[in-house]
Amino acid sequence: MTIGRFNIELLEAFVAVAESGNVTRAGSRLNRTQPCVSTQLKRLEERVGKALIERNARTMNLTAAGRILYQHATEILRSHEEARLRLAAPELTGTVHVGLPEWYATDKLQSIFCNFVKIHPHVKLELTVADSATLHDMLARNEINLAIALVSSSEKSKPAETVEEALHWAVSEDCTLTDPLPLILFPEPCPFREMVFSALAWAGRQWYERITTTSVAAAQVAVRSGAGICCLPSGALLDGFKVLKEQHGFPALPATELAIYTPSTNQSPIVDYLEEHLNALLQSATAPHSALAGKIQPDLRVV
Repeated sequence: MTIGRFNIELLEAFVAVAESGNVTRAGSRLNRTQPCVSTQLKRLEERVGKALIERNARTMNLTAAGRILYQHATEILRSHEEARLRLAAPELTGTVHVGLPEWYATDKLQSIFCNFVKIHPHVKLELTVADSATLHDMLARNEINLAIALVSSSEKSKPAETVEEALHWAVSEDCTLTDPLPLILFPEPCPFREMVFSALAWAGRQWYERITTTSVAAAQVAVRSGAGICCLPSGALLDGFKVLKEQHGFPALPATELAIYTPSTNQSPIVDYLEEHLNALLQSATAPHSALAGKIQPDLRVV
């Protein structure tokens, strides 16, 4: 069987449906109407000659052919976007110092900045991984040029563009869940602490602080060893972690918000350009893998 050449817009529609889980959300993501996305998906299936998505009254699932195409389509679209950005990019020269929270410094997110310097070969990238409070302090002292950091509840005005990420109760399968609960916490001024205390008080649970650490990696090791329960953002969940929900007696936690911050002083053209394009890049880089294929990925979305 001969398969026709792929069209970028049709692949965009297919990937958007696969990653968002339905046609309506895919249309919102692409700024296309639901009928338009449905038509493009149908055209792609006709071109492939096979069904890519199985539909019933309540669910949509990728077929075997759909899973194969999804793997290739994401690479095609990534390469297409990189080529488009490289051709449109201005000539930039200099150094940019970027700060990231530890749990958010994932391979996928760091690839944003690595791709940025590939597009701009005369730009030097410096990365600092630290807690959000440290990153805000470094910004205030003009020690870094740009940071992705937690939005503080004490901020007088929130940034216009934020990235929302869910928080979860994470434990190992063999962790004891009887009161008082052993907690693994990050020290002040971590905002997760008050969220945990408020949620447990509301649920009427007793607790004690078994481990306090500044390191996300150390907290992950402690969870995996069964030492206690930890409040972790989606990006810090590891394979093998059990996520506790309301049916387990643990109330839902509020989502965190992150934003892109730059110093108030004059910025270089590099920072201006990176800030301008980072939100779009984040939306692409933090999109979960195929929702229809049942992958569990960080629940991140630009809001």
